[in-house]
Amino acid sequence: MKKLLYLFVILFSYNLFSQDLLDLALVDKTKIVNKESYKPNLKTDKWNINNYLYDLNENTQIFNDSTILIELISKSTTQNLTEWKVDELNEVYLTKKNQKISINAALKSIKPKSKKQQRELKRKIRQYNNNPNKWRNWPLSISRPVFSDDNKYSIISYKFGNNGGYSNLYQNLNKEWKLIGVFNRFAY
Repeated sequence: MKKLLYLFVILFSYNLFSQDLLDLALVDKTKIVNKESYKPNLKTDKWNINNYLYDLNENTQIFNDSTILIELISKSTTQNLTEWKVDELNEVYLTKKNQKISINAALKSIKPKSKKQQRELKRKIRQYNNNPNKWRNWPLSISRPVFSDDNKYSIISYKFGNNGGYSNLYQNLNKEWKLIGVFNRFAY
C-alpha cells in the first residue's frame, strides 16, 4: 500500500511539474492544437549543436552547456509520440490536421476572456474551415516536454500549421519554469 501511495505521489507531482511548463509554453500561442504530438527534427552533430548554442546566446550569454543540450535532443528523438489528451493541456481545442473545427466546441474548450476575443476566434475559425491549406498558423503542433536528468532543463518544440516552427529551452529556477532561449527556427 505504501509503494502504491509513493508511486501515486511521484506521478502526480510529475504531472504538476510538466503542467506548469506546458501552461508557460502555450501562453502566447494559438489554442488550436494538433492532437498528434510533434517530433522535432533536432540533430546532435557538432555543427548543429554549435548553431543551436549560437541561437540561444545570440543576445546574451545565458546557456553554454552543450552536454545538457545533447542530452535533451537525444531524448527528444526517442520520445513517446502519443496523442495529446484534453486533460493534458489547459484551455485548448484539440483537432487533427485538415479537420474542420467546430466553433462551439472550440469556444467551450478555449474559453475566450472577452467578447472581442470570442468574435476574433470565430472569424479565424471560419476562415480556417473555408480553406485549411492556406491557413499558415493552425493547428499548432507541440512536442511533449523533454526533461534533463536533473529536471533543471526542458525543451519543447513547435510547428505552426504549414508555416515553420522552433524549439524553446526552459530552465527550472526555484521550482518555476522560465524560457531562457529559442533555437532551431525553421520556415517552409
